[in-house]
Amino acid sequence: MVDERLRAAWSKLSDARLRDLLAAAVNAYSPTFAEEPATAVFEQHVVAEGGLRVTRQSVAAGPSGAPRANLLLQLGPQEPRLLLVGHVDTIQAGELTARFTGARVDGDTLRGLGSADMKSGCSAMVEAALALAASGLPLRHGLAVALVVGEEEYGDGSLALPAGIHAPLCVIGEPTSLQPCTRHVGYLESRLQTHGLRTHAALAAGSSAIHAMLSWMLYILDDLQQTYPNGDVSANPRMIRGGDNLFIVAEHCDALLDLHWRPGLDAQAMVARIAAAQVAAQETHPLCRFTAESLFESRAFANELDDARLAPLRRAFEAAALPWRPATFASHSDAGIFQDAGAATIVCGPGALAAAHTPDESVSLTETAAAARLYTALAVAACAA
Repeated sequence: MVDERLRAAWSKLSDARLRDLLAAAVNAYSPTFAEEPATAVFEQHVVAEGGLRVTRQSVAAGPSGAPRANLLLQLGPQEPRLLLVGHVDTIQAGELTARFTGARVDGDTLRGLGSADMKSGCSAMVEAALALAASGLPLRHGLAVALVVGEEEYGDGSLALPAGIHAPLCVIGEPTSLQPCTRHVGYLESRLQTHGLRTHAALAAGSSAIHAMLSWMLYILDDLQQTYPNGDVSANPRMIRGGDNLFIVAEHCDALLDLHWRPGLDAQAMVARIAAAQVAAQETHPLCRFTAESLFESRAFANELDDARLAPLRRAFEAAALPWRPATFASHSDAGIFQDAGAATIVCGPGALAAAHTPDESVSLTETAAAARLYTALAVAACAA
């Protein structure tokens, strides 16, 4: 049953306003370390609509020195009971720049870089906060929306958030097709390096850094597949680079490896698998040297479904007539930062993860509007008097 307070807040939602904000945000190219165009779009929109306390929080500049800031939106008493988090940065367009040509609307579909990951989630959160403010509904507890930078790298925006912005319940708007992800995979990013002997190409036996790297990588992949046949660990060799165009044996090879794992495992188990594969590869390539470096890691976690802090979320799903089917978020996100800070952290947003980081990235406008309704219902359930 939907109560009158929620009906009043929902009545202030505007699908057209939400669509226009999303299109403007997608049109603002904002790769990590150059997020200002998208941050400015959201700030100008919120200031023009009014009703929210708007502040900027400076975040360390990236390699180019461009200014960067988190955008913080607040409503109701401090401290917040609910925190909604979205990131405004996207991946680099890179060689696919010509195919990322801004927002294109085709019926119910909006296409463009960042549409699913996660400017639709950001836009829906902003629309929900604006609608709640416009409704005039008295709030017993505060609502905060944090539009952060740096998620596509190592989360420096979320790490920089002041302590007063954290809340008992946090929702990250990453693309989940509006499925509530109460569990989250862990993540390890490693750099693997092999060093061989530079010699004539006809004398490659046992001394090629590239051959050694391929052997090491195959040992890792085969071991993980055999040890975790149910898909509890996902391995992605992201880059392998080495060698020369001269007629010589490759003396160096460098690789990046991403590992994701389900709750119940930890980073040390993954590091041990990489080390065991290194020992095996060393036996077949005795003339080569192997090194492994962990660049970044975050733990897997699972919220207990009977945690009282999740009750407003369940009520919001019921009010919005969405199925409550808790799942596991299968990729890295900033969620671990907030979970480690003590919040019950859930990942739930419009769009499909499979669409993210692709040339044809897209999101459903209907689903984005449904996300705004869900976030509004959640804010009412968590914060209203």
